[in-house]
Amino acid sequence: MKSSIIGELIPDPYTAAWRNSKNVQSKQAIATPLFDNQAIKYYLDFDGNEALTIESADAALANFFGIEAVLKEVIAIKAFENWVDFNQAVGLLDGIEVFRANENRPAWMEYSLKNALWLAKLLEPSQVWEYITPTEIIISKDRWNRSEETFVQILCDCAWEEEHGLQIILKNGEELLRVSNQDGALF
Repeated sequence: MKSSIIGELIPDPYTAAWRNSKNVQSKQAIATPLFDNQAIKYYLDFDGNEALTIESADAALANFFGIEAVLKEVIAIKAFENWVDFNQAVGLLDGIEVFRANENRPAWMEYSLKNALWLAKLLEPSQVWEYITPTEIIISKDRWNRSEETFVQILCDCAWEEEHGLQIILKNGEELLRVSNQDGALF
């Protein structure tokens, strides 16, 4: 099986190990323009997605590989909003200020402060790319048939949200649907 965009596809060893999966992955990590040509593994999620075809995946990937700078800026703005919302919910920057104000910090507080100071430097959307690391890209269809489109789901490690990470969902590889914590949902 071969994609005209990402090349040879092989069975996904993770899903094949625990069930009779039809999922495949790129044989090698692929240079990805959205992330300054960082090499990332691609997965095609055929399980429960009978409508997904290599052709529909390739069409979405062709759009994705042609993303323009304007969409990258929109993604950065939405990721920055995610950072702001997360900080408001958990108060990371407030914690930094409280810890800084304590002159006799115990060792645990000093450690926490040193590990969090970088957060105070994340002040504008263009900076989020320094704090987001893509881990994999999944091409799929909506399993519940609410949409006939093909989706590119980008899963990322995220410095401010270490537990749940960050996901970027693009419809047909070109229209931003959402930037959120990784919850597995397309919508």
